[in-house]
Amino acid sequence: MDLSGLYVATLTPFNSDETLNTEDLGKLIEFNCRSDLDGLYVGGSTAEAFLCSTDERIRLLEIAADKATKEKKLIAHIGDISTRKSEMLAKAVTNLRYDAVSAVTPFYYPVGFEQLKNHYTDIIQKCGKPMVVYNFPAFAGVNLSGDQIAQLLNLDGVIALKQTSANLYQMEQITRQNPDKIVYNGFDEILASGLVAGAKGGIGSTYNVQAQRIVELFKAMNSNQVDRTAALQREANIVIDTLIEGGVIPSLKYLLKAKGIIENDTCRRPMNRLTKENQLKLDKLIETALC
Repeated sequence: MDLSGLYVATLTPFNSDETLNTEDLGKLIEFNCRSDLDGLYVGGSTAEAFLCSTDERIRLLEIAADKATKEKKLIAHIGDISTRKSEMLAKAVTNLRYDAVSAVTPFYYPVGFEQLKNHYTDIIQKCGKPMVVYNFPAFAGVNLSGDQIAQLLNLDGVIALKQTSANLYQMEQITRQNPDKIVYNGFDEILASGLVAGAKGGIGSTYNVQAQRIVELFKAMNSNQVDRTAALQREANIVIDTLIEGGVIPSLKYLLKAKGIIENDTCRRPMNRLTKENQLKLDKLIETALC
């Protein structure tokens, strides 16, 4: 299966007491499946995964797999600071209809590169699904070199890389040196630039509210419509600028609640809470941001 294309990084709805809101989760998955995006990336950092227990993460992955329509491709994020926890999540998705799994590089504790390779190999062996390595140096605190990324991409079972980095030179190097691997652009604000650098798709949180704009950008890029691609990226970034001001995750939930997609916009503490000023700015986006 060709797993290139555009994937929305799904959110995790909670009730006001911060328990998992399974009804809202189902609605959100169904909403995203009505878009023209290629698939869903479930349980990543956008989903507040690291604020959830392992059992909650498994439940989230189960519900998403059940609610997603059959034509959508699915990637399950099962990464964790602990290899053992990642293995538990990997085992849990073995019989779920995910086309691939993904895992961010372990963060906080320093990890040697040989241990990092073993981490991915162990996870792959637990579930037997293709792996998408998730490189997010700004948050994971791991600055992988181009050679190290190439080594990870050439591990048995690794098919792709989610590159959430503003280093477009490295993006170009990776795509040039590993032409048989899929590389996804991870920062929504530089999707057009990432595609120019060789990315074969993107995985993004703001796709939750501007899916059609992102799809049109991707089409324009693939049709060599340079001016239209640039214009659509600018439009997307106007939305992104406002989301960043209040915090991307709480802002996305606020917009989705305002449009009636979900009932509750609670985030897990200590996630930021929106100010009135943030809310007013988001209100101005409601008619133009959501697709």
